[in-house]
Amino acid sequence: MGLGVLTWIAAAVSLASIVPPVAAQGDYGAPLRKLELNKFTCEELAAVPHRMVREGILVYMNGYVDGTQKAQTWDAEVAGKRIDEAMRLCTANPKSTVLDAFKRAWTSPPR
Repeated sequence: MGLGVLTWIAAAVSLASIVPPVAAQGDYGAPLRKLELNKFTCEELAAVPHRMVREGILVYMNGYVDGTQKAQTWDAEVAGKRIDEAMRLCTANPKSTVLDAFKRAWTSPPR
């Protein structure tokens, strides 16, 4: 993926204003407004048609996993590498959940 850290930050900041009007489709053609993190697959993430919504989900997942691990510091470089690793894992295992890919990316040292 290789997106710069500033791109991830911009995606997070703009997500709140972008998600409501975007016609990203979830199951049954309904707008993407709710995700069950333990069921949302890498394949489904790849199918989200709007790049900013997809990037916003990645930034959210970064914060979610950091929160579950009680992270006290956010390091843009480390977060970017972990997100890239999670995406690499998703590409290799499209049927796995995005949450599993992120958890695995956080347990290995950032590259």
